[in-house]
Amino acid sequence: METRPSDYQMPIFIIGMILFTAVACFGWIKLQYGFNFIDEGYHATESWRLAAGDHFLQDKITGALAHYTLITRIIFKIYPDISLLQLRQIQFILTLASLLIFSVALFRQSRQYAWLPFVFSLFAFTGLDPVGMISNLYYQTYPHLFLVLYLSFMLFGFQSENTAIKKISYVLSGLCLWLMSLSLLHLGLIILSPIIILVLSRKFKSKDYPFTSKDLLYVLFPFAVCWILFLAVFNKSYLLNIFDSLDVVLSMPSVSGGLININWEFIKQITISMVFLSLFFVAIKKLPVQFFTAGCALLSLIIFLIINTSLFVFLVPYYKGGFGKPMWFSSLLMSFTILFWMHTIRKYILKKIFSKEEELSIILMVPFTICSLTMGVFSGLGAVSVAQSAIPSVVAISYMLTSQLKNMRYQHPVAILILTLLLGPFYYTTARHDWNFTFFDVQPRLTNVKIETGFGRGIYTNQVYSKLYDWLIANAKAFTQLDDYAISYVVSPMVHMITRLRPSLDDTFITFEKPRSYYEKCIKKMEQRGREPKIAFIFELKLKLFPVSLEQGTVSISSKEFDFMSSPDPISNYVKTHMTPASTFKISKDHIIRCYVDNNLPKRSENSPKNP
Repeated sequence: METRPSDYQMPIFIIGMILFTAVACFGWIKLQYGFNFIDEGYHATESWRLAAGDHFLQDKITGALAHYTLITRIIFKIYPDISLLQLRQIQFILTLASLLIFSVALFRQSRQYAWLPFVFSLFAFTGLDPVGMISNLYYQTYPHLFLVLYLSFMLFGFQSENTAIKKISYVLSGLCLWLMSLSLLHLGLIILSPIIILVLSRKFKSKDYPFTSKDLLYVLFPFAVCWILFLAVFNKSYLLNIFDSLDVVLSMPSVSGGLININWEFIKQITISMVFLSLFFVAIKKLPVQFFTAGCALLSLIIFLIINTSLFVFLVPYYKGGFGKPMWFSSLLMSFTILFWMHTIRKYILKKIFSKEEELSIILMVPFTICSLTMGVFSGLGAVSVAQSAIPSVVAISYMLTSQLKNMRYQHPVAILILTLLLGPFYYTTARHDWNFTFFDVQPRLTNVKIETGFGRGIYTNQVYSKLYDWLIANAKAFTQLDDYAISYVVSPMVHMITRLRPSLDDTFITFEKPRSYYEKCIKKMEQRGREPKIAFIFELKLKLFPVSLEQGTVSISSKEFDFMSSPDPISNYVKTHMTPASTFKISKDHIIRCYVDNNLPKRSENSPKNP
């Protein structure tokens, strides 16, 4: 009796789910490793300060370009004592939930499900941030979450025969688009996605994915209404904040030189990935099964060696090697995007009929392309941020591949094998990087202390970070009270979460790349609103352990960015004028963290923290 392809789905799916579950368990364990004083502290502080009493606009000169703080504020409001680890766990749970919803939506379209656990396995480990930067909820992970949910509800709407459910699905998809733009303002361009899908649906005369002008209105309605209500609430002050934010951002040297910068090393990586993808799909299409399987295996091995050796040391690793492996994953996504749209345009010009899988891939790739290009241009990470909206793209890759194989006997086993050969090298190297790179802490195997109290409780880190953590808390207890304000710089916003002291200044991510006039304005506003600091922590460097070698686990500390005692910057001038030295924390001879307290505070008692 002949075996039908569909008979293979369930056993393959069970194997995939075992893999997916195992990977998810390791991903959950990974969340407890690595403490971060800079970016992750910034994202937490900016949301927590709103829940603790600060106003979104009145207490900040800037901040209107990224509203993700308003979303995370709700979490801090519901659970004021939430820890960093619990925030990471919420992000991880939301990742799995969104993948489940997306899987159901995809299954309803094609009735294919065997390959889903394999394709989604990477994200079961990395969460919404395959770059391995921050396993938390912030302006890079929120868009990824809402992008997946938007597509899920759109797919539910396409296939629903119940008019009410169809309308609700489209309204929810529009709400997700608004939440994307709320988390990061320039992602408002994502509203073009349903409009483009409508145009393409008409051009391609799609019968499997009907989408009408009336359907489009249901998607656009919540996006428009929510923004109208938002502007009605915050009004003129919000618009002024946008202009102030843009003025500060555009004055920074890293941005004033232009948003679009050509990274030739990444161009080389895209070219290599395009050659790999092209040969892979050509082998599938042109060779008999016994030959294309061997050919794909050989190509997979070659690209794995290229990724691990940076083309045998001929390519410069991206961002000093810190994001080298995720950049290859980004290059795969970008090369597929280019080849996909070339294929789609060519097929349209030649008036060829699109398969159901190709039409679905177009629906997935439209918002991915908009989102990835927008984030790639505006993100400080550059092109590597493409990976932070990867989920729709890898699904489209899978559909295009299975579409090539759909007329072959034993479709599912072959499809899983070829998918593994195609994605495996990129998935493995990206996941391994994510495990080894704790974003400026030591690797998990080198962490030797667990933080037991406060916001960082449950996190494993190194001895220096742990002792500094305790020193910061001790000084805050000795010299401050609840609802006091603090200053912490340079780029050490996590201090506010550790000490539970709201920032005196507009910005918690203090960097001297911003103009002097901006910080003068911040100090003036601080004094006008009675937010003078009772304590200040002066870091003369960004406290981060940058990986020298991810393979060996070696790290180096960043160099000093300024000398506090001689610096004429407005913040240092204020601290030296209005505050007095209280304590120091010595990392090394050249790296000393200073604690200053308000001149009007009583002299330190015998119980005050001593220098470590």
